[in-house]
Amino acid sequence: MTIKLTYWSIRALGEPIRHILRYQNEDWEDNALQPTAASFREYVSMRDQEDMPFGNLPFIEDDGKKVTQSITIMRYLGRKFGLYPTGPEELVLCEVVEQEIFDLRNRLTAVCYDYYGARGPFPASEKGVFDHEFMKRTLLRRLKERIPKFEKTLTKKFLLGDRPVYVDFLLYEYLDQLRQFLPEAFTSCNNVLNYLLRFKELPNLKDWFESEEYKKGNYINAPHAEWNGID
Repeated sequence: MTIKLTYWSIRALGEPIRHILRYQNEDWEDNALQPTAASFREYVSMRDQEDMPFGNLPFIEDDGKKVTQSITIMRYLGRKFGLYPTGPEELVLCEVVEQEIFDLRNRLTAVCYDYYGARGPFPASEKGVFDHEFMKRTLLRRLKERIPKFEKTLTKKFLLGDRPVYVDFLLYEYLDQLRQFLPEAFTSCNNVLNYLLRFKELPNLKDWFESEEYKKGNYINAPHAEWNGID
């Protein structure tokens, strides 16, 4: 049965899932919702269905079941495709790195979206003020402290060795998003930068990264974000 991914037509939380599906080179469907009012209504109707009690985006449909939460989806696909660590020490390392990179991705989200402003029928905060440049400087300080830790960790071809595991697909995508936003945080981190290059040479993914569709670019965050990766 074809796996179907439903998510917005941006990279954000969906791209690691797309990468692992491209790498497997099996049939899958990318149900990419456009950031429109009509698509949002479609999302709400899907989110509230009884077969998805914790409905959210992204979610996948596979073999008659729906799986939500991006990290859970990555773990699910890792187990399904044999891209999951087997030893206890390897599993701990994967879980630590998984949470570390996801923490940094969440910090990027907080910098790029104004959660204090009015949203549709919801009024703006009466106290909070969104300061993108201040938060950007704060994230840069954090990255200058954390990216060198990845530099010390990524000493093999991939996280655990010669073959990627599910965490590598998260690592590549979120490190690349952070690198595009704050490239100065990656200065002299050659292990990290070479790791990103090796990932792009993986079978099946190499074709994607060389494709015209990839080269034309895509939004990392939603178009209305303070930084969306394109504008």
